[in-house]
Amino acid sequence: MEPQTNTTGEPRRTARYGSVVTRPRRPRRRSVIAGILLGAFVVAGLAGAQASGILFHDRPQAASIESALRRFRENDRDAKELEGVYVYATTGGESVDVLGGSRHHYPARTSITARRVACGLELDWAALVGRATTWTLCSTDAGIELRGSDERHTFFWQSDRTTYVCEGAVLVPAGDAATAAAERDFTCTAPKARETGRTETVGPETIAVGGTAVATIHARTVGTVSGENQGTETADWWLDTATALPVRIVLQSRTSRKTIVGVAHYNEDAELRLLSTTPEH
Repeated sequence: MEPQTNTTGEPRRTARYGSVVTRPRRPRRRSVIAGILLGAFVVAGLAGAQASGILFHDRPQAASIESALRRFRENDRDAKELEGVYVYATTGGESVDVLGGSRHHYPARTSITARRVACGLELDWAALVGRATTWTLCSTDAGIELRGSDERHTFFWQSDRTTYVCEGAVLVPAGDAATAAAERDFTCTAPKARETGRTETVGPETIAVGGTAVATIHARTVGTVSGENQGTETADWWLDTATALPVRIVLQSRTSRKTIVGVAHYNEDAELRLLSTTPEH
């Protein structure tokens, strides 16, 4: 006995109690069209949300001078020589190009908090809530050296921190800077990154700070970053010849890193100019 067929030529299945059961067809074409339309609506909605600033909102707050003073006063001790909060006129900012890109503009006034440490000075620059760098300058037999830096960045609520320990980064050589070696090799290492390059003593320069002429030594570091980050970083320092305090700093960074959403390119250009040689306490 041949199996019964339905009007489409497909065999029918006979249930145990005699009723005929046919397999329903999947509305495949309708599902595909509906999926395409839904995907188009989602993409359009995300693009509109991003364009209107609803999605990927990334606008950090400025790090206030008052906050720096409050943190400095928490130590509850008398300030030592050179310690305190120094205010700098600031220009520039930082940016990344992932998730539609984001640029952070630095406020017109930022602070560097100076604290005495065993070998010299710890300088904590605060630009934004989530963007700061702490440099450690030490007085050694070789001169004034950059012994370490601790960099913090935040984009799209994700924080990143890289702590370097440096060797050979002599910014102001001991003795007569004019007769010192023009360039010297340095290396800075972190758990997942490494920076190698050269420091250069550009020479003496006089800079006006609050109407007062301050004698400085201009030094430059140029480094190549490898490891988790890739790229180059350049820093120009004008250090007070009497105190080694930064009178002017110019920073430039061009680095990249692989992320789950692609390669993220990071750029930073910033300039700091000291407004007064007298710190706030």
